[in-house]
This record gives sequence, C-alpha cells and structure tokens, in this order.
Amino acid sequence: MSEAVLSTYGLSKSFGALKASEDISLDLRAGEIHAIIGPNGAGKSTLIAQICGTLEPDVGRVELMGRDVTGLIARARAQAGLGRTFQISALAMEDTVLQNAVLGALGASGRPWRFLDSCLEGQITCCAGRRGVGACGARGLSQHAHSRIKPRAAPPT
Repeated sequence: MSEAVLSTYGLSKSFGALKASEDISLDLRAGEIHAIIGPNGAGKSTLIAQICGTLEPDVGRVELMGRDVTGLIARARAQAGLGRTFQISALAMEDTVLQNAVLGALGASGRPWRFLDSCLEGQITCCAGRRGVGACGARGLSQHAHSRIKPRAAPPT
C-alpha cells in the first residue's frame, strides 16, 4: 500500500457547545477517490476548511505528503500542493473540464491574474504618456507594476 498523500489525525472543531467535527482521522492515497457525505450541519464543510487551512482545528493535525501543515495558512498549503474545489459548480459551466482545471491551477498559484500585468502596463503606459499617470487609475496596480510605468513624451504638435 502506498504512503498517504493527505492524512488527518484527530481533527476536532467546536463552535461553543456545538461539536462540528470530532476526532476525524483519515488517509487519502494517490489514485483514490473519496466522498464526504452527510446531511446539512453534519460538519462536511468544517472538515474541508480544517484540511485546507481556512479554519484552524481545536485539536488534531493535517499532513500533506508526510509534512505537518497544520500551522500553515491556506495559501501556504495551496503552494505546497493542496488544492480544493467549491460546491458552486455554476462558476464556469460554459468552459471545458481542462479550462476549469487551469482556472484551479491559476488560483493555487497565489497570483492568478498576474498574466494581465503586462497587458495593463501597456495600457497604463500609453495613457500616462497622454494624460499623466494619475489620470490613468494606476493606483490599482501592484507596486511592482506601478514602478515600471514610465510616461512617454507627448507627441509633437
């Protein structure tokens, strides 16, 4: 049997007197498919949130490929290779399975819209040359992209 890719050990989470999850331990291995089922309020979303790092467990730990990731925030877990999907399936129904997978991979990268930086930079640079940087809404760009904006000389009249 192969080593677990994802393991939980004794995960528990309470909200006041309500025990949303209690002592959940599991091992998921490569190639396996699992489902978490139960009625509303059974703790399914709470378990997933604890695994992906958006909710800190009261007790227990999460391991990804043998590494304890319990103390890591969701972004760090995603960068380590832990991905998740959401129940909202209507998000990109017009796209192919591959296109949806690419969207998920971009989201896990930590900067899913960085491919727009160069496009926006070109638009802002062009605008800045005509009207000045302040008039072009450059405040919304990342500091890195903003630092690369250089106004062009005004065209001769």
